Amino acid sequence: MGWDSSRDCFYHGYDLYMLVDSQSDLPVFPHYSCASTHDSHGFLQAFFRMRSFLPDYKVSKVLLDSAHDAMPYHQYFKRQNITPFIDLNSKAGRPPVYKNDFTIDKDGVPVCPAGHRMRRDGIEAAKGRMKFKCPKISHAGGCISCTCDNPCSNAKYGRTVHLVLNDNPRLFNNPPRSSKEWKQEYNARTSVERSSKREKLDFRLEDGRHRSTKMWYCRLYHILMLQHLDAWDLPSESPLRKLILDVA
Repeated sequence: MGWDSSRDCFYHGYDLYMLVDSQSDLPVFPHYSCASTHDSHGFLQAFFRMRSFLPDYKVSKVLLDSAHDAMPYHQYFKRQNITPFIDLNSKAGRPPVYKNDFTIDKDGVPVCPAGHRMRRDGIEAAKGRMKFKCPKISHAGGCISCTCDNPCSNAKYGRTVHLVLNDNPRLFNNPPRSSKEWKQEYNARTSVERSSKREKLDFRLEDGRHRSTKMWYCRLYHILMLQHLDAWDLPSESPLRKLILDVA
């Protein structure tokens, strides 16, 4: 028995975990598990079965929601040279203090003692760390000065903080969650919703009244084949883009 948050009710049966390619919106590998299976466990079963069935399929990055926010995930992906884009789960906690007097906010960005969110100032890849600088530094008139009412450093460029990625791979990732690069990549996760809509609404996956996983897999794989067949028929170039270019 599992809980369906979209319908706000309990249900009996199976839970489908689908791995989707974010660039094409096409399904890559499905896995049925018990309805009570948590999404984080469903991912593990689907991911490692996919690697067993498709050993030549290369994964360079993964886009996952906060249900998958756990330290072992980040550590494993780092060992496999896979870049994780995992939304932070506020219930999983974070270190209250970092570098003795700095706290870490929900995006993994240091907050200075005065309560200001620090500004990202690049990544030192060779040293495996990110650099953040004081957000109150002014460069007006070619003169560098700290405009904070209560400066925490006498340095000319203000206080800087280096976040060592190995200290906490879950919080400190590259690119950081506060960056435009991270948000742009993570937005591609909506491909799962589009793929799911095709399967459940357009091809009526849930209309099946099967009792065995064998029959559910038969129905599902027919639907997945139809999705790929549809993709073959799509034009290689967007008609709207072609129209705009021709007009120009």
